[in-house]
Amino acid sequence: MNTFKRIRKKIKSTFIFNILHNIFFKPLKSYANSFGEDLFVNNYFIDQKKGFYIDVGCNQPKINSLTYNLHKKGWKGINFDISERCIKLYNFFRPNDLNLNFSIGSKEEVVKSFIFYENCTMNTVDKNFKNYTSKSVNKKPEIHEIQQKTLDQVLIENNVNRIDYLNIDVEGYEMNVLRGFNIKRFCPLLVSIEIHDLDCPPVKNQIYKFFKKNKYNLVSIYGWTYFFEYNSNKKIHFKI
Repeated sequence: MNTFKRIRKKIKSTFIFNILHNIFFKPLKSYANSFGEDLFVNNYFIDQKKGFYIDVGCNQPKINSLTYNLHKKGWKGINFDISERCIKLYNFFRPNDLNLNFSIGSKEEVVKSFIFYENCTMNTVDKNFKNYTSKSVNKKPEIHEIQQKTLDQVLIENNVNRIDYLNIDVEGYEMNVLRGFNIKRFCPLLVSIEIHDLDCPPVKNQIYKFFKKNKYNLVSIYGWTYFFEYNSNKKIHFKI
């Protein structure tokens, strides 16, 4: 690696670069850089000016965000990420949200987090996903211990009674998040969650079965991201 590349890499790894990148980032249409999932979220809540979101695995506050447009409209919420850098960025850009550097899972405990770099979308606490990512990017992650809580625990501690939109993007750890969440109690209107399954729709997948069991309907698919709506099915794109 030549000197210029080393200097550029060092600059791009700094917190101030992350701040400037988020400030000056200008998307053509979508703030999500993969399949434009945020456009579906935007359209779904187009007539709802105020609301409450939960973003588990939030990554950056603007770039890659499925909740940024909701935030701009005046929504508030709780954001979780295992990257301390990401939560610092949220505290800078979204100080009115509650931004927590926790892992969310099936029980309260200390777990190992695998950080490839501070704002990497592939950071995870799932060992299998860590191994997959290490091979695909040819890089070993830094390993840190981090506090894990259940989603129920955090919601109850913060007197949350209503969720309009729930996003779960935790790189292979999604089912563990759901095991610590009483979906019947909080009943979010719309849920987006990654399902890494070659079948589409993944009718035998435990995440898919979880939502069907709890009266949620699949309403749209963007890449690995599946959108489920509670019961009413008013926004449905297709029937399965």
